[in-house]
Amino acid sequence: MKKRTNIILIAAALIIFIGLGVGYWFYWQSNTYLSTENAKVTAKLYSIPATGAGKIMELNAVEGDAVSKNQVIARIENAPYVKSPIDGTIAKMDTVEGGMASVQTVMAVVADTDNVYVEANIEETDIRRLKENQKVEVSLDAFGGKKFKAHIEEIDLATTSAMNGGAMSLTTSGTYTKVTQLIPVKISVDEAVDLHDVIGTNATVKIKVR
Repeated sequence: MKKRTNIILIAAALIIFIGLGVGYWFYWQSNTYLSTENAKVTAKLYSIPATGAGKIMELNAVEGDAVSKNQVIARIENAPYVKSPIDGTIAKMDTVEGGMASVQTVMAVVADTDNVYVEANIEETDIRRLKENQKVEVSLDAFGGKKFKAHIEEIDLATTSAMNGGAMSLTTSGTYTKVTQLIPVKISVDEAVDLHDVIGTNATVKIKVR
């Protein structure tokens, strides 16, 4: 009976010890690293407006095409040529040859593929833990979750809702639901990897904060 009691006590002690170890590991991780899956491979995007209203007479590019600065990508009847503002890649083109364009028509969207990076959206409650040049580990879904060394290049000064035109309520009456705001953080991958073809794909970032 005494031997059985000792075994039970030893087993209980081991369970407590393992539990304390696991708890400390999670505590250490949360204080040493900040992780989020709210991240994507992206690049600066440029919308190319129509240069006038009229029939689209010619399209010289399709989605995925590499274009150079000032390259003619479309011609609209009785309007100046539509040209790319940068060297990049056509990320989106919804217009069709023979269709009609107005002055509000976006002819194409060009991605600056010379500057592809990972953008992570970090909660406002954590943003003061971050600073430029902090080390980051990036896992890219497009590469099967492979991990790459990276660093924080830039922390935006405005939240995503502010940049997207989200309004702030100044009323002191009624019901208000507080929503945690997200701040975009630009992360540059330090290792040699071609991200041109995976713009828009998901990533996970793990930032060392101490």
